[in-house]
Amino acid sequence: MRPLTLRRWSVADWLGSEAAWGRLLARSNADALFLSWDWLTLWWHCFASALSAAPEILAFYRGEELVGVAPHYRRRVLRSGVLPATSVQPIGVSWRDPAALISEYLDIVASAAEADAARRACARVLLEERGWSEWVIGFTAAGTQWRDAFSGLEPGRRQYLRDVDPLVSYQADLGAGFGDYLRSLGPSTRRSVWSLRRRLARLGKVGFARLSSAEIDGDLNRLHQLRWQRPAFAGAGLEFHTQLAHRLGHRGELVMSRVSVDGAAVSVLYDIRKGARQYNISMGFDPAFAGKLSLGLLHLGYAMEAAAEAGVITYDFLAGSGQRTDYKRHLSQARRNLSCVQVLRGYLLPSLYRWRDRARHPHPPPG
Repeated sequence: MRPLTLRRWSVADWLGSEAAWGRLLARSNADALFLSWDWLTLWWHCFASALSAAPEILAFYRGEELVGVAPHYRRRVLRSGVLPATSVQPIGVSWRDPAALISEYLDIVASAAEADAARRACARVLLEERGWSEWVIGFTAAGTQWRDAFSGLEPGRRQYLRDVDPLVSYQADLGAGFGDYLRSLGPSTRRSVWSLRRRLARLGKVGFARLSSAEIDGDLNRLHQLRWQRPAFAGAGLEFHTQLAHRLGHRGELVMSRVSVDGAAVSVLYDIRKGARQYNISMGFDPAFAGKLSLGLLHLGYAMEAAAEAGVITYDFLAGSGQRTDYKRHLSQARRNLSCVQVLRGYLLPSLYRWRDRARHPHPPPG
């Protein structure tokens, strides 16, 4: 077998490789949304300049065949508010930066048979480079694979490997149809998702309809503001989702929906469908509309019923919790553990974080 070889892509190379990226993604186990060409290139367009990000896009080939791409960037950061560091991160996330949009399931994009080899090659290339002191692979479900890729490549006290910021994403199984899904729920959850539709209907004529992308800066933001005291998206995040929704709408992959009562919008749901998987991106509903109705859960019930009828097998609630209850856990039959793998190196950062972790935890993470 030929060895893997590296080619460094410029942003222009990357932006000109949509077809090649799509073919590679189709041969991979990488996430079809968060590692799609649309999602990552739009993220770069909307956030890279504000982050002063410099591209670090590593493409791996066997012969002339593209088998893996690790789309990274570098930027200067302050850790613990005072410690300067040069951070390498995947395009799609700026770790612990509230101003930048967070992506989930980040990883290398590689053909399934080459994923482990491509991760090892990526780790080797970056660890041989100087000029950075932190590498963070944020919100990945492949933390174990990345830790294995790092192991043994640069041992010693000048490197420290951490697994931090654990999250859980939840998924509903719609493969056997919406009826079977409802029967799998607990009585209280099933009542909130399904049975309370009759009570909602007593309040007026109920409508459930798909919407256009224009509603992101309309009812979605308005209703999200009522629920959370902030819009769903603003600034660069609004620009990102407006452009993404416009692109995906032309392909039939945008699944925005509205629940109305007597013609007035009371809930808006923003989903994206990729093949047999539907992702719940955001939701907004009027919390004052009916105190004894869980409008959010009712709307999710309508959306999952429509998704199952369209052939969706997995409805992904993604990570995050509700305002008062962990509703995603009650609605799901599967879960994925996410984390951020952080590699620190140099004289100061590894020692400082190793000491801090040992002070906080009796059994520190390996490193």
